[in-house]
Amino acid sequence: MGTRKIFDEFKVKYDDIHKAYWTNALSEEALKSWHEDRLKQVLKHVKSKSAFYGKHLKGIDVEVVTLANLSSLPFTTKDDLRVSMLDVLSGALEDSIYYYETTGTTGPATPCPRDKKESYASNKQLAMAYQAVLDKHFPDEKTVVGVMGPTEVHSFGDTLGDVCYQLGVCNAKLWPHSPVIGYPKTLQLMQNLRIGVVASAPGLLLALAKEAERLGFNPREDFHLRAFMMSGELCTPALKNNLYSLWGSEAYNSLYGSQEAMIIAATNTNDQLMPHRLNYIIEVLNPQTGESLGDSGEGELCVTMLIDGVKPLIRYRTGDLVSVQKFPGNPIATAQVMKVAGRVKDAMTLNGKALTAGHIEQALLEGVEQCLGYQIVINCVNGRDTMIAKMEMSKFYNGDRSQLTLLIRERVRERLGVEATIMIVDDLDDHVNLGSWFSWKEARIVDQRIG
Repeated sequence: MGTRKIFDEFKVKYDDIHKAYWTNALSEEALKSWHEDRLKQVLKHVKSKSAFYGKHLKGIDVEVVTLANLSSLPFTTKDDLRVSMLDVLSGALEDSIYYYETTGTTGPATPCPRDKKESYASNKQLAMAYQAVLDKHFPDEKTVVGVMGPTEVHSFGDTLGDVCYQLGVCNAKLWPHSPVIGYPKTLQLMQNLRIGVVASAPGLLLALAKEAERLGFNPREDFHLRAFMMSGELCTPALKNNLYSLWGSEAYNSLYGSQEAMIIAATNTNDQLMPHRLNYIIEVLNPQTGESLGDSGEGELCVTMLIDGVKPLIRYRTGDLVSVQKFPGNPIATAQVMKVAGRVKDAMTLNGKALTAGHIEQALLEGVEQCLGYQIVINCVNGRDTMIAKMEMSKFYNGDRSQLTLLIRERVRERLGVEATIMIVDDLDDHVNLGSWFSWKEARIVDQRIG
């Protein structure tokens, strides 16, 4: 069967169940049946076509694997992907329509190609999220979406371009840190094109506000923004509120996913992340033991991808800490809500207290407005962990800076159990905001403790 025909048949079947999923015409039992059927198909697919999974699942009869005994399968880890590289593919690279890579900040960049089926299914939920936000903020008019991705071999530009194409919305690809475009041209285009939505990482939005002020703009008054669709890094409620204070634009954690696993969850208009249960079997794991806690609770997210394309992953440990809640009375598409707390490797212990990236950022920024960026330095003095927080404030900040530092210091002591020195500085290094595309912790925390 030709590639075009395979895709066309898949699209018809997928569109039917996707419509049922979003119109609440699909029952939980029917979704479970879809999961069982797709699980069998994808397991046969990867075992027969992937060199890595041929070895990884050797000796396992995939015909007898079900949702009930899924935990009998071995995990796939980031290290597996780094070692296997193209051998993890279930088919030839040439079967793909896109080639992407991870950013490579924590090890060798790994290939993340996608075929037509994978891209189509992954982008469908994000299109629903964008449509809902556009309907909320632009109910009777059209706008332009500005897309600002991290690198040219990242999926961000293609994904958002496809979503806007599906919705009939104009989009402009703007890479502010590109040597060809740069910040001045980006800000000029945002003004001239009357861009109403910007899709980007929160850190880049802070950097953009800083550059706008340097060039004489008032970010709240000189642009036409109504919504930020954020991804790429953690964004706590405190940082969202701070972004609103800088730009006067509502911010959404638009999606959660990765280059390797694609779009796992997307926002609703209440800024809640809804897992895309058509494309994934979701497990929450005990991060230390790997024990599966089922499809809800708090722990490390593990996903099994259900589209039999060029790179489905089986029981893939994402390395991200999540909380998944169930709401059985809701329509099936909104019956689960996911919160992302940060990466497992970014979790820290300060004076014996275990903390996530979200805890630290929320404690620092809660109630803070007009902040252009921050960086935390951790030290250990006389056996006690201490913190220095450097914060850069907007020129439009009119509050009492001494009072602000006092309030933050007291809140950090109360929430985190750490004595903190809060410093208002004039100019943070650019990497503090721009590095956040790749790692919240590497960009914003300098841990100077020995060991």
